[in-house]
Amino acid sequence: MSRAVIVYTIDEKEQEMTRQELGTKCAPPQRLGVNAVDLEKQKLSQHICSSYFDFFPLSIVVINSCRQIVFSNKAFLDVLGVKDIGSFLGERPGEAMGCIYASVEEAGCGTSEYCRECGALKAILDSMINNSKSKQDCQLLVKEDDETRARDLRIFVSPWKVEDTMYYVMSLVDIAEEKRREMLERIFFHDILNAAGGAKGLVDILMDEVPDEAKEFVILAQASLFGLVEEIRKQKQLLALEKNEYTISMITLQGAELIQKVANEYRTHPVAVGKRIVIAPDSVNVSISSDYALLMRVLVNMTLNALEATSEGGSVTLGLKDDGDFATFWVANAKVMPEAVRVQIFKRSFSTKGTGRGLGTYSIKLLTENYLGGEVGFTSEEPAGTRFWVKIPKYHA
Repeated sequence: MSRAVIVYTIDEKEQEMTRQELGTKCAPPQRLGVNAVDLEKQKLSQHICSSYFDFFPLSIVVINSCRQIVFSNKAFLDVLGVKDIGSFLGERPGEAMGCIYASVEEAGCGTSEYCRECGALKAILDSMINNSKSKQDCQLLVKEDDETRARDLRIFVSPWKVEDTMYYVMSLVDIAEEKRREMLERIFFHDILNAAGGAKGLVDILMDEVPDEAKEFVILAQASLFGLVEEIRKQKQLLALEKNEYTISMITLQGAELIQKVANEYRTHPVAVGKRIVIAPDSVNVSISSDYALLMRVLVNMTLNALEATSEGGSVTLGLKDDGDFATFWVANAKVMPEAVRVQIFKRSFSTKGTGRGLGTYSIKLLTENYLGGEVGFTSEEPAGTRFWVKIPKYHA
């Protein structure tokens, strides 16, 4: 890996000249001279904590208050392809790693206009200013073998006081695969939703064109495509929630309208063929404060789970009751779960339906308790069958 090489001042007179003459368009330009940096390296090398850094597989460097590297572990040496710290001692992280912007300004890494949005520099400065841990993602462009290449890193910085001097431990995690997977997920969901939505639209148009004897098949096709589009949206939403990328939008909703909408829409779902969805006659309307999309996802998952557990000819019941400060939505079916299923029902990857399933009940708990401020539970016993319920905070004017 080729790197920008900075010539450092040696004596105090030259060091002071550097402080006065070098300008910056971003972070402070000042540096310590080579002798001062070497003394810092020797001090840290003798510290007991430094001896443990090589145990970690992550790349770790220690920087001083001038953002210069004064210590590193072996993992960082391996990333740079060097045998010892001497080749980059006193350099700043961007200079050591070959950032293409590290030599734009004479003062080096962190001092150009290109550095203002650098995640690594933001994490370092945040840790220095607030004397606290900091984390940022960093998209680095580096020169390697005369080619410009991109590196996606997650930077963690923590302050570390040694005797009377403050240092900053900086660890670097390669997140290229994570970013690549996120990009592929975005492309996948975008393309497949467009394709499935387009197919559903064509089938809707066909409904008005086909003869009456063929309408039954078109209805089945509509139901299948509706289920496909909903399943894709559900998985996309779940991924966003797990990554904390979903923005909650709390509004006032009428509970009775929600269960009626779920019952109406999912009577034509493929899993509901030959089964009935009914609303409990003692259900009451309750005004609630919640996120419409997330709550609907919870109710839909409860309903689909119940339908999948119901034999042909059976029924699933949806209900709603006023429960003090909460509205309790519930979905019931006649089947009783075995004990081995009951004790694992909310685990992320547990499923009675085979490998690759198990997100339905997990997402019910995740959405309700982590995002909607509610509670989740169930009962499953003879002769009543199984009933899942969620409590959602009521609307208070």
